[in-house]
Amino acid sequence: MRISVIGCGGISRYHIRNLAGIEGVELNAFCDLVKEKAESNSREYGARAYEDFREMLEKEKPDACYICVPPFAHEGQEEMCLEMKIPFFVEKPVHLSLEKAKELAGKIEAQGLITSVGYVMRYYGCIQKAREVIQNEKIGLVIGKYLAGVPGKEGSWLHKKELSGGQVIEQATHIADTMRYLAGDVEEVCSYKFQGINRNIYKGYDAEDASVTSMKLKNGAIASLLCTWLGPSSAGIELIGRDLSVSYERRILTVERGDKKETYGEESNPMLEEAQSFVTAVRENKPSLIKSDYSDAVKTLELTVKCNISMETGKPVKI
Repeated sequence: MRISVIGCGGISRYHIRNLAGIEGVELNAFCDLVKEKAESNSREYGARAYEDFREMLEKEKPDACYICVPPFAHEGQEEMCLEMKIPFFVEKPVHLSLEKAKELAGKIEAQGLITSVGYVMRYYGCIQKAREVIQNEKIGLVIGKYLAGVPGKEGSWLHKKELSGGQVIEQATHIADTMRYLAGDVEEVCSYKFQGINRNIYKGYDAEDASVTSMKLKNGAIASLLCTWLGPSSAGIELIGRDLSVSYERRILTVERGDKKETYGEESNPMLEEAQSFVTAVRENKPSLIKSDYSDAVKTLELTVKCNISMETGKPVKI
């Protein structure tokens, strides 16, 4: 199975390493606007290097493609894969334009193309255990948090909201997606932001420093999502039902029922599980193996985009 890779930055290296360890996978080509990055991978894996993804896809005609580009850099990669009927994996968030993402999702569904999106938390053993624990439970409250220091170097595209989408779209999206995956889809959000610290420290920083979002889920439950780039680092999720708390943080799942408390450690390699699921789904034409396909990921994009809209207007926004 020949897989070509578009984008050779930080996250791409992890995907490449995992793909290289899967039997029968050939990494046949790499593409990056900085050709030296593509050439470095090509030398290591005996592949070819490109600067233009269009040229790469036309010449290589891979069996599948990995798209690992920043949010602002979606410039036709998915559309060309769709045109050539090449199954693809794409990193989150799938786009900054909700309208374009929805349009693409419709075309993908119409064609039946196999896709996967990098919401890797869905492949965590502990998250799967959490789904098992709550499958017959009524959850009333969900609490998610993504607390971290400022990512990237000074001047990074991550700090510029028009390029990254901001904290919720670019990074807390993992927590937002896991909240959806475990507790159900969201009906309405109301978000507020705080600014005034990081922009005075980091040149070009215009994203929010922190935000808080209240959510009403379609099943009647309520939820909150806390997000910041002020630090210190802490990320996780807690689901609460009657006499039940199910929480995940720092690779530990804790289940509390009354006086009884159980903990489970994370022993899997979720990125490898994610890669193996995509490869097998393509090989055997089993899209059900994918835990987050493009259409489902667009629902998480809509949730996070609507959070940003609510931040700007100070009003609740329907999903």
